[in-house]
Amino acid sequence: MGRNRRLLVQIWILTSLLVMAGLLVIYRDLTRVPSLAGRVDPSGIYENPTLLFEDPGLLGSAIEVQVTAEVSACMDVAGLSYRGPAVADPLESLLTPDAGYGIAASPAPPGVELGDGGPQPTSRGAYEQALYGSSLAGAPDGAGCAAVGLQQLDASLAALASMPYSIDQLEADVLSHPASVAALGAWSGCMAMRGYQVESPLDLIREQTRRLATVRGDEARGLAAEERAIAADDRECRRSTLDKALAEVAADLAPVFVDRNRAVLQTLIPPTTGAPAAGDLGTGDVQVTLRWSSSIDLDLQVVDPTGAEIDFSTRTSPSGGELDRDANYPCGTVSEAPVENVFWPTGGAPQGSYRVVVVYRTSCGDLGAQPFDLVVRLQGRVALQEAMEIDPGSSNTFEFEFSL
Repeated sequence: MGRNRRLLVQIWILTSLLVMAGLLVIYRDLTRVPSLAGRVDPSGIYENPTLLFEDPGLLGSAIEVQVTAEVSACMDVAGLSYRGPAVADPLESLLTPDAGYGIAASPAPPGVELGDGGPQPTSRGAYEQALYGSSLAGAPDGAGCAAVGLQQLDASLAALASMPYSIDQLEADVLSHPASVAALGAWSGCMAMRGYQVESPLDLIREQTRRLATVRGDEARGLAAEERAIAADDRECRRSTLDKALAEVAADLAPVFVDRNRAVLQTLIPPTTGAPAAGDLGTGDVQVTLRWSSSIDLDLQVVDPTGAEIDFSTRTSPSGGELDRDANYPCGTVSEAPVENVFWPTGGAPQGSYRVVVVYRTSCGDLGAQPFDLVVRLQGRVALQEAMEIDPGSSNTFEFEFSL
């Protein structure tokens, strides 16, 4: 398969990887990854951060929504309805009690159906041409709508990797939390009473995987029966130990994770309330958006190819650019989710080199370095995304090119 054709597969691989990360954090939620149809609204994470623990596929779902929206918008331009990624049965319907961990005791094959839309038989070639840049049976890949989605996927993954409070650190903090340590000890004791000498639930999965790799035929079928029994004992012990500790761990760590990563999270999961979402901001040929999450006053400056500068004191330029959102000035007018936005409407942006400057203007009592996220969209597509920290009194500069 060409790079573009792997887009949908990559989306689901990404989701699976994030689910596995969630498995390390919250073992009990192994069977609670939502399907596309029943997805929890990711924007709820701002009012209820513990959703991150209740739904370990939440961040993967949010990224998938972004990628699908980009591909759908591109296909709309071609006059076609994007079918969407394949929707597999949720894990909760696959890993039933009879399926153990799904290793030797394999679950039933997942049912898969495509999303709404897609090509009619008479338009299949045109659909594939628009999505992949060529027909599946034709020439090598071109720059189809799948490439647009892949660009969004790369930007979203880069944002995820740039979070100040990383998923790896969250996993480490979960495992070292006093409630987790105590619950894990209690779980191990419960399992010991049932005849298992193991230190963690993941030890069971690792050992079962190791054993299955060395056997075939009747021995493998025997392992499947044993796996079902082990998984049943595991579930019983988890109910009285790890499950009870989950709420305490989530209440302590989830709000910290969301607060420290808010600027990045808002690019992955636009808020539905409070600060304006991406759809409420001015957009067009060029859109530059700055987000952060504190009372600090950051300023966004954009210099266009003619040398005209747009900032808080000069909100429009002769070339048609406009600053339509300015946040946290004066300090008494603090937003819960500050955002600043500069844009040129469709057909109005001059071609050439642009310079963007992010300035740490005023601390407003919240001293220290400030994480921020900067996104540049050219004709609606993400062309530049930067997530980093800025120190008091300093500035960071970025450049990009716009051409038709």
